[in-house]
Amino acid sequence: MGLISKLAWRNIFRQKRRTILTIMTMTGGFVLSSLSIGWMDGSYSGMILFFTNHQTGQVQVHKSGYLDNPSIYDTVNDYITVGEQIETVDGVRTWAPRIYVGALLASREEGASEGIFSNSAAASIIGIDPVMEENATGFSSQITDGEMLTASAADSSLRATGMILLGKELALTLNVSVGDSLILFSQAADGSGADRKYMVRGIVSTGNTEVDRTTCYLTLADTQLLFALDNRVHEIAVMTTSLKEVDRVAAEVTLVTNSLGLSTASWKVFAREFYAGMKGDETQLKIMLGIIIGVAALGVLNTILMMVLERRREFGVMKAIGTKPKSIVRMIVLEANVMGLVSIVIGSILSTIGLLILSKHGMILDPPLDYGGFVFREMVASITPACYWIPSVCIMITASVVSLIPALKAAHTDAAKSLRTV
Repeated sequence: MGLISKLAWRNIFRQKRRTILTIMTMTGGFVLSSLSIGWMDGSYSGMILFFTNHQTGQVQVHKSGYLDNPSIYDTVNDYITVGEQIETVDGVRTWAPRIYVGALLASREEGASEGIFSNSAAASIIGIDPVMEENATGFSSQITDGEMLTASAADSSLRATGMILLGKELALTLNVSVGDSLILFSQAADGSGADRKYMVRGIVSTGNTEVDRTTCYLTLADTQLLFALDNRVHEIAVMTTSLKEVDRVAAEVTLVTNSLGLSTASWKVFAREFYAGMKGDETQLKIMLGIIIGVAALGVLNTILMMVLERRREFGVMKAIGTKPKSIVRMIVLEANVMGLVSIVIGSILSTIGLLILSKHGMILDPPLDYGGFVFREMVASITPACYWIPSVCIMITASVVSLIPALKAAHTDAAKSLRTV
């Protein structure tokens, strides 16, 4: 250890109270930053997983141009073959086909005359394969009343009564419940009428009130038959094994589907409003982190300035015996960096304890958070490398930069004037 390093180490313990105060200030900044990053990563990851795992999937495949202008005619042909090719991509967990069409639903009050409908509502129909959708999104967990769709006579006969699932708010609008009947009116892809009687098999609550106000669900086979879509679908929703894999999987799926005239998009594209909202919140959090680090930096600057002022005679003696200014600068910066390293060690221990508690127990939101129409009742933190390396880098840069100003002031101390100071 060189002389300058020995002096720096000795000086740290000369004013124990001031040293402890400086380390506490840095540690506080580290802990607050670490917990904020862990909370942000955990909360946002939870939101994304909830949104994509239960609704959209992490990646979607459509006919080129479908996302910009959805049409019943823009379909993915022979979807089973396409899905099997997608399934070969590393990182793909599973996939599910879907059909999207519009219709008018109408219901009548009990005892009303035949042909007289008392309630009606425009609805978005989503045709799903019950088994594949269950494997992909665990769809049945969203059914609050009734049962999941199963194969029925409507899958092969236009004259049969079908089974339908209604969004919770849509069921309230139509004033129907499980076991009640309603009529669906629409137009098929070949121009013929798409009309059928349905019995309500279940009520769905996705957590998004806007979706539940306008959405109903039919089996994929029923929807294909009713709307003359044969073996075609509008979307293949792809589930990945990890959120970190989404961009890579989307790129590889694109290579598989491009030659078929299909387009691939990750959730950041087809849910761009949700993504933009999250990026905006991340920006706000980064500003908050900047404020935390700035407050800690001011505290450290004030402490080191006071330390330099109290040691003017010492610096004067060092200059008088020939110590070079750069050595004085290096000594003071080294002192600040040593305190920074100590604060990082202590801060890492405290942050780990806090993150473990927040990741295990989380925080119950009362009232629940309504984010983009989705209701979240609990938020949990996650422990990632960013929780440690970002605050560590910030602490060391802050310590070096903030200590540089007092160090330069000390390095330019006038030896004769300082030695005359009592």
